[in-house]
Amino acid sequence: MADPIEFSKKVIDATEAKIEWYNSSAIPQLSEDYRLFHTCVKNLYDLLIKKSLIKPDPYKLDRKISGIKPLDNSPFIDGERTTIIGARFSEFETMLDWICTYFKFSINSLKIPEIKKLLDYNNSFLWASLSPNNTMPNTRGLGQLVMEMKRGADPLTTSSISDILSKIQKSTADITRIFKELTEFQKEVYKCRIRKEIFQHPKFDSAKAFSSEKEEIAQIKKLFAAVIGNEPFYTQLVEEIAREDQAGNRDQLQAAVLEKLAIKEETNKNKTPEVDTKEMLLDAIHSLCAQSTPLGGIYTKLSENNEVLQSAASNFWARFMAALKKAFNIQEKPIEYELTIVEPSTNAKRKQKLSFSPFSTDIQKKASFYNSFSLKNSLGYKKFLAADEQKLLEFLNKQMSDLQKISILLKALDDYFKNNTPVEKRSKIKGLSMELMALKNNMINTNQRRAEYISYIEEQEQMKKLGLDK
Repeated sequence: MADPIEFSKKVIDATEAKIEWYNSSAIPQLSEDYRLFHTCVKNLYDLLIKKSLIKPDPYKLDRKISGIKPLDNSPFIDGERTTIIGARFSEFETMLDWICTYFKFSINSLKIPEIKKLLDYNNSFLWASLSPNNTMPNTRGLGQLVMEMKRGADPLTTSSISDILSKIQKSTADITRIFKELTEFQKEVYKCRIRKEIFQHPKFDSAKAFSSEKEEIAQIKKLFAAVIGNEPFYTQLVEEIAREDQAGNRDQLQAAVLEKLAIKEETNKNKTPEVDTKEMLLDAIHSLCAQSTPLGGIYTKLSENNEVLQSAASNFWARFMAALKKAFNIQEKPIEYELTIVEPSTNAKRKQKLSFSPFSTDIQKKASFYNSFSLKNSLGYKKFLAADEQKLLEFLNKQMSDLQKISILLKALDDYFKNNTPVEKRSKIKGLSMELMALKNNMINTNQRRAEYISYIEEQEQMKKLGLDK
C-alpha cells in the first residue's frame, strides 16, 4: 500500500470531497429534519395550551439564547407538573426554533462536542418512549400530559396527536442516524487535519516520525498545540494515524479508511428518477408554516408596543374625550402611524401612513393561517393537494410578495416605536430584530425551493423545444 505521505494525500483528497458532499447533501437533509421536528413540537405545545394542560410561558418571547445548553431534567412533584413541564417544554420549543433559525449546519460547526450537545438536547424528552411510567422526569411528565390530552378527545384530535408524535419519532431517529455517521466522519476529519497541517509543516521530521509508531505520535504531539491550536488532543485518534502508517496490517487499515471516506454512488445511475414537480411546489408551500412562529411573536410584541406608545401619548383631556365618546357610542378614530419606508433594493425613503389595527390583525391571521396547514393530514393542507400546479404557484408567489411587503412595513414600524416612544418608557418597547431575522431566513428557504421548481420547469420546457424530452 502507499507510504505515509502518499497515503496522506489520498486521505486529504477523499476527506475534502466527502466534506463537500456532506455540506451539499446530508447536512441540508439534517436541517430539514430539524425543521419538521420543530414544527411538530410547536404543534404539540399549542395543543397542550389549547386543552389547558399547560399555561403559556410569560417569559417565552423575552428568553435570550446564545447557545445550546441542557434542559433541566430534575425531579418535581405531581402537583407542579403543569407548571414545570409547561415551562420546560416552552424552553425546549424555543431552543428548537433558535436551532432552525440561527444554527449554521455545516461540517465546520458540527464538531463532535456540538453534536453531543444537540443530541443531549433532542433527548430532553425521550420521544420513542413517551410514557407516564418513564423514569426520566421530563419524559414522564410530558407523557402524562399527552395521555390526559388523548383521554376523551375526539377522533380528529387523537389522530393529530398520534401523527405529531409519529413525525417527531421519525425526524429524531433520522437526526440521530445522521449525527452518528457525522461523529465517525468527524474523527476522520480530525485525523485528516493532522495529516494536512502537521505532516506538511516544515518542522515535522518525517524521517524520524516514520521510523516507528511511537516516534510518529511524539512528532505529532510536539507540533500539535502550535499548529492545530485549541483543539483537544485525542490520543486514540493520533494512535490510529500511526497504526495506519506503520502497523504490520497497515494495508488493511489504509484500505478501510479509504473505504470509509468513499462517497457511495447510488445504484442504477442510468435511470433518471421521476421528479414530482407538484411535490416540489407543495414542499415550498409547506415551508411557509415556519413563518407562524415569528409572526405570532411579532403580533404579541406589536400589541404591547402599541399600548406603551398610546399610554405615553395619553393625557387627562385625551382620556376624558375617550370616555365621553365611549359613553355616547362615538367611534374612536383609528390609530395611524406615519412610517419612514426604506426600499431594500434602492435604499430610497418614502413616507407611508399605516392603520395599526388592520395591519396587526392581518399579522395574527397570517400566523394562524400558516399554522393551519403545518400538518400534512390537516384540512388546510389537503386543499393544496387538490389544486393544480398553476394555482399553487400563484398562491406561493402571492404569499412571498405579501411577506416581503410585511417585512418592510414591520422594519419601519419597529423603528417608529423605538424612535417615538418617550425616553422614560422606551425600555418597555420590545424590538422585533430576532423575529424579523427569522422571517427573512424562512423567506430565503422558501424562495430557494420556489426557484428550484421554476428552474426545473424551465429546463424541461427547453428540453421539449430541443426535442430532447422523453
